[in-house]
Amino acid sequence: MNYLIPPLDTVLLLMASLYPVGFCANVTVLIKGQRGFAQSPSLAGDLFGFVLGYAVILAVVVLVRPQQVLIFNLPTFRPLLLLAPVVGIACILLEYLVGILLLFLRTRKLVTRVAVHSSYSAVSRIAITDILSILALVIGEEFILRQLLYNLLATDFAMAPWMVILLCTVAYAINHLGFGIASVISKLPSGLLYVLLFYLSGLSIGVVIVAHTTQNLTLLALSRKRS
Repeated sequence: MNYLIPPLDTVLLLMASLYPVGFCANVTVLIKGQRGFAQSPSLAGDLFGFVLGYAVILAVVVLVRPQQVLIFNLPTFRPLLLLAPVVGIACILLEYLVGILLLFLRTRKLVTRVAVHSSYSAVSRIAITDILSILALVIGEEFILRQLLYNLLATDFAMAPWMVILLCTVAYAINHLGFGIASVISKLPSGLLYVLLFYLSGLSIGVVIVAHTTQNLTLLALSRKRS
């Protein structure tokens, strides 16, 4: 019986795209020491290790497989660019509902007041560098966990679209394991929405970046109202 053995570079790229936050967390610790996850005075300072980690992964991947990362397709259905922010807002609502459900299953109490992302709300003042850091983080996450992973699974491993969508959804959720298992579960529906948007747009990563950025910046704005 013959088995398909993927090239070593394919395997290494797949490993790099599955759990980049682990590498980014180690970069953060190297930069900030053993207490690297303590809050710094700025959001950009908190995110610097992650932004740098994604940049290193992207730089290596671009050197090996630029054709699977540096792809900027326009959406096959242009109005999706206008609908992308709506998808980002929908992801917030879905994660909120999943959070309420998880709390109910844990406490048997209906808790509708859920805290906004602690890394956002813990910072007293937001600067333009913080917003740019969020944008850089979104771009890195989308290029690695969406575009690269999708292309690897669809081309190198010749998987069916439904299987690629499923695995990309799970990989995106697991990438948030550092925030706890509840975060992983809440990211499943939003991860599914993002990869479906990527698929339906004709593999246009720009559309997903718009949606994901809308979600993160909306959460940032909500954190200001609660602080």
